[in-house]
Amino acid sequence: MGPGPELSIVIPCYNEERRLEPKLSEAIRYFRAGLRTPFEIVLVDDGSTDRTRDLLEEARTRFAPLPVFVLGDAPNQGKGQAVKTGVLATRGEKILVMDADFSIDIGEMFKFLDALDAYDAAIGTKKHLLTETEKPQGIARRVLGKGFTALTNVFLGIRFTDITCGLKGFRGPAGRDVFGRQRIKRWSYDAETLFLLKKRGYASVEVPVRWRHEEDSKVRTLKAIVSSFRELLAIRWNSAARRY
Repeated sequence: MGPGPELSIVIPCYNEERRLEPKLSEAIRYFRAGLRTPFEIVLVDDGSTDRTRDLLEEARTRFAPLPVFVLGDAPNQGKGQAVKTGVLATRGEKILVMDADFSIDIGEMFKFLDALDAYDAAIGTKKHLLTETEKPQGIARRVLGKGFTALTNVFLGIRFTDITCGLKGFRGPAGRDVFGRQRIKRWSYDAETLFLLKKRGYASVEVPVRWRHEEDSKVRTLKAIVSSFRELLAIRWNSAARRY
């Protein structure tokens, strides 16, 4: 295998049939027009039960010979596992992980690429003074989000203003090292990512983003709260048991 590209873009997808297009094609066109360095796109289908996989394959064909790869696990294993699958398949010197709803302005990616010249990881935040919010979340989700962030910071000994922001960047070796060690497949994989960055001694920086809340979330709030707390306990246990 020859040398990898300078940038890998990882996009996990799960049952995105209703909102994947035309956003995905618009994003790929944006990458093609705006990036001046070699890049690859890794699309990961997390065991979707609708036509998501078909749409991903159609995009891969439509944009050939652009290096667009479609991976997938079936049955559904969780977003954390999908992101891990995608990151470990990358070859890039830098890696960007972004959500399939593209709720964060895609042009923000350039701030992350610049940050990765100086840091091992660039962590997006929607809770910074410089964040630009075009459409906010509802009050209940904001309160729960702040509570989860505060709990995670205290419980895992980290300091971030936004644990679950859907845009994160990594230098290639750091990203593949961290995700290669991850064990959480679902709700709290973001928290585990940030915990492992600190545990492994990688330097990270928060990057405020321009974003708008997208409806049609597949997250069920009560289930997410219970599962997240259980997984935070698992992260501490895994660390104490030297499983990382």
